[in-house]
Amino acid sequence: MEFFCPKPFDVNGGGILVRCQNWIGDAVIATASLRCIRRSFPDSRISVLAKPWVIPVLAHNPHIDEIIEYDAQGSHRGLRGMLRLARYLRGRRFQGAILLQRAFEAALIARLAGIPKRMGYTTDARGFLLTHKARSSREEFDVPRLEHDLSLLEGFGLDVGEKDPLIPIGREQQGRAEHCLSAFGMSVEDTLVGFSPGAVGSVLKRWYPERFGELAARIADAYRAKVLLFGSPDEQGLGEEIRRMASNPGVVNLAGRTSLEEAIALIGACGLFVTNDSGLMHVAAALDVPLVGVFGPTDPRRTAPWSKRYLLVRDEGVDCYGCKMRECRHEHKCMERITAERVFVAVKEMVGRYALEPARIRMRQLTVTGRTVPVVTAD
Repeated sequence: MEFFCPKPFDVNGGGILVRCQNWIGDAVIATASLRCIRRSFPDSRISVLAKPWVIPVLAHNPHIDEIIEYDAQGSHRGLRGMLRLARYLRGRRFQGAILLQRAFEAALIARLAGIPKRMGYTTDARGFLLTHKARSSREEFDVPRLEHDLSLLEGFGLDVGEKDPLIPIGREQQGRAEHCLSAFGMSVEDTLVGFSPGAVGSVLKRWYPERFGELAARIADAYRAKVLLFGSPDEQGLGEEIRRMASNPGVVNLAGRTSLEEAIALIGACGLFVTNDSGLMHVAAALDVPLVGVFGPTDPRRTAPWSKRYLLVRDEGVDCYGCKMRECRHEHKCMERITAERVFVAVKEMVGRYALEPARIRMRQLTVTGRTVPVVTAD
């Protein structure tokens, strides 16, 4: 990895704008970098520029002072909206920008905002827009996203220290999660197992609904657990399909029926999480929930959960394993060969290692806070 900069990245106590990534899982990973930035610049005001749907991941983060909403579908849409956002940021007089998001647009906005020091990778042909830039080879990208982000910061002299992501739970957020359990006929005395059967970006990352259904029924019966199906409003139908296939009253479809903040708190209350390669997988890992991941076309070198308590179920025997493709030419063999029995064996192994704690005990282990980070509308 090569680093290029004429001067140290020193903002002299001035404000720092951090451009957060656009996906939920990447935003979770970014919280490790936010910890590093706060440690390195304790006297600076740290503002995070983020799309609306990832704000709940950052809502109670102790290492940032504010979140600036980047509404690219509304007031910041198109070139005119981008210029409006840049004009607002220019008025804030930030002294430094740290671009965790790797797109050209992120660097362009920072440059238009007149931020004098701009740090980031030279991806997407944006190197000329950066003052502090790092060039990484393709092989150097084949590491966890968290490590690659921290390598950027460390290369410019920031104090990395502790690496783990952090998602604190707000007290009101936890209360809403308990209310949600009650509304669906459950309580904190129940043992909860979470499922994330969806995956944004590629349907090839999804294990099959009928196998999720079979697995859910087996877990509900074997452990007298409630199996919660999480997902976005677009995945409500998928959750309902799995619930019907499970044909078990212990399987509850919450997809599209909770906010992301409520889903985060409920995931934290789970004793186990079973998931595709998804954003919610990274949420569970950050909350230290034991998890089983079903991996097919994605490369675990980059996207495995940052956790010490997980097992991946995958089939490396196919030639195209880890292809990262959005269209499959090989009959989806990487997922087809993963049976419900194989995943249930992994579930039993994780339960044997870590037990299956009821929601009440799990909730005591979460980091709970009364602080909510203010959200600013950039007009």
